[in-house]
Amino acid sequence: MSNQVVSGNGPIQTAAIFSDFHLGMYQPLAVLSFAMNYKMAGDTAWPYILTNILLHLINTLLVYKLMKRWMKGVIPATVVALLFAIHPMHVEAVAWISTRSSGLYSFFFLSGLLAWDKYLDEGFKNKYYMLSLGFALLSLFSKSMAVSFPLILLLMDFYKGRKFSFRIIFEKIPFLIFSLIFGLIAVKAASSFGHITVLENDYNWIERIFLVIYGISFYLIKSVIPTNLSAIYAFPEIVNGNLPNYVYSAAIVPLGLIAAVWFSGKNRREFITGILFFLASIAIVLPLFWSRIFITADRYSYIPYIGLFMIAGRLVSNIYDLKESIERNNRKMLIVSLLLITSLLSVATFKRVKTWKDTPTLLTDVIEKRRSDADMAHGYFYLANYYDAANRAEEALKYYDLALSRNQRYLLALNNRGILKAKAGNPLSAIHDFNDALKIKSDYAEAYYNRGVAYYQTGKSDLACEDWTMAYKLKFKPAGDAITQYCHKNIMPDFGKTEPGRPSL
Repeated sequence: MSNQVVSGNGPIQTAAIFSDFHLGMYQPLAVLSFAMNYKMAGDTAWPYILTNILLHLINTLLVYKLMKRWMKGVIPATVVALLFAIHPMHVEAVAWISTRSSGLYSFFFLSGLLAWDKYLDEGFKNKYYMLSLGFALLSLFSKSMAVSFPLILLLMDFYKGRKFSFRIIFEKIPFLIFSLIFGLIAVKAASSFGHITVLENDYNWIERIFLVIYGISFYLIKSVIPTNLSAIYAFPEIVNGNLPNYVYSAAIVPLGLIAAVWFSGKNRREFITGILFFLASIAIVLPLFWSRIFITADRYSYIPYIGLFMIAGRLVSNIYDLKESIERNNRKMLIVSLLLITSLLSVATFKRVKTWKDTPTLLTDVIEKRRSDADMAHGYFYLANYYDAANRAEEALKYYDLALSRNQRYLLALNNRGILKAKAGNPLSAIHDFNDALKIKSDYAEAYYNRGVAYYQTGKSDLACEDWTMAYKLKFKPAGDAITQYCHKNIMPDFGKTEPGRPSL
């Protein structure tokens, strides 16, 4: 735990936790839970993992309770809760300690939906309304994906067949206001850490629409066929002015789902509710206007998949209701099939958990999957950062080289490799890396700053000061300190390294 707000001595710094961003995110309740873990167990890993597991078990129970109320039956509720509990796509949200926010926001999110369901079913009592509003606020303090809460409330109105009225809109206004405020905070937090990339810089609006469709298709496919999972899913590269064919062909998947729902007969309203639940809760992480480093992530499916599991739950329930009209042998075949599916998902989840053993194991898995050069470049890069942090410079340099062999325009890899070269006494080669980075991104402030340090190593203080001046104009604060302290003194400045944290809503 390198964050002093979490691991500092003395009492928990609650004010600091709630007044600041953490790795480009505003999720103070999640950070507070880490601070509490640290006070009780220090750096020992298992209490953090155990907390995540307990949250997942509680969330599974909440899913069951909510679905039992919504779907009016034990069987569909059990199917939804079982899939939620054992699906391989949910491993990341539980096994990765840093995704505490996923389990925590889901706990409050589901609790808020349960309270709202009681508000609707038990005479619009104010205590349930306030309870739901309080849980929604706590969910927002845990993770920004909770901004979808008011949309899910509107969806519940549709599901339960409430007639449209002024009250339906008016009662959602406080929830909507909270979501808008926290949505703006989330954008500001991500921007402050450099996580948000405006996609129009790399993709036109038609390409962005196809990226959104691809993202939706990715989650739909993985809900049914959760194979070839990875900790990294890089954005597809533009080749000869076009996205890869698999991005365009992904449009077939949602079209097929829409057709299936249209012909779903008596279950149409419930199936539409499931699809809209999925879309409303996943929308904030779809790559339309901005995105983080990766286009999709397993952990984002944690709450959204409940909507898709509703469809599976109803289908299983319908089959069970036909048990008297199904021949005995066929009935046995259905039971065996369901048990086989459950077993396969459980085995896949168990195997996926093992890849989260440690950082090298996880990133090696990314590399060995060979999904794309972009994925492999990211895997090598983060592996290099890991070895660099462990002061194993030779291995770190090797993996930066491998990252650049997969993506010659990988800015962060060029920057960090240049730093290692300069520290190893090879500033001229380092300057070459910084030059390459600046050819790709002419306003890359860190590269100007670091090239200035390398120039200073070679005795070219004038060129160093020019680079630091440029970096300062680009609002890189350490450059101002370097100008003040080193341009007129024979003192060697330190390098500034870009080491982005792995992204999460």
